[in-house]
Amino acid sequence: MNDTLSMRLQAYVDGLPGPAMYKDVNGVFRYLNQAYADLAGVKGNRLDFIGSTAFDLPCGMSAAAEMFEEQDRLVIETRRVVRNLDIHPYASGVWGAHLGRKAPVYDEAQHVAGTIWQGTDITDAYMAAISTQLAKFGSQQISYVLSNEGGRLSLTPREREVLFLVLRGKTAKLAASALGLSYRTVQQYVESLKLKFQVRSKIELIDTAIAQGYMSQIPFSMFSKQLSVVLAAE
Repeated sequence: MNDTLSMRLQAYVDGLPGPAMYKDVNGVFRYLNQAYADLAGVKGNRLDFIGSTAFDLPCGMSAAAEMFEEQDRLVIETRRVVRNLDIHPYASGVWGAHLGRKAPVYDEAQHVAGTIWQGTDITDAYMAAISTQLAKFGSQQISYVLSNEGGRLSLTPREREVLFLVLRGKTAKLAASALGLSYRTVQQYVESLKLKFQVRSKIELIDTAIAQGYMSQIPFSMFSKQLSVVLAAE
């Protein structure tokens, strides 16, 4: 990354609201604004953190470094923007949540030079729902990707919604209530999912879908439902 591009990106990152940073294609930090440094607990001059990776983050976020790198690879390989929900223990020691946007960075030759991330703190608005989810997973941090696409299979929006709920232990009756569908319709979607994943039972469907990474994906259409309906009701 040349100096001109680097300076332009630094100015852009500094102008973004909330925490923001960019990394090169190897996952190395090339710049971070003060808000990101404060969030992650970077002490002293934040510029000293340049050259580090997510594995070097001083707070609990480092435990999710592999998740961050997987998202980076997705953005770099597909050249697409992803939106993600991050739930982590931050520098304050308190668990928090950020809705983020990760996009590819291009050099003058239009080659992908890295990724840029900017987050919006949604902890206060959704803390009750998030706390319920964290308790359910034993306070295990996870980085979710919000998308209507992704995964190995071609699933319809409704199939993605039903799968999202099934993976979180919801019965067909509860899924039907959350989605405004009939019990029979949800059952039909479950049968369709079993066919697409080439499994015979609901247990096999759950195991196979988790193994293929669907547990960390949230359909855009489920985002508000998950936080205001599904999670808050748990």
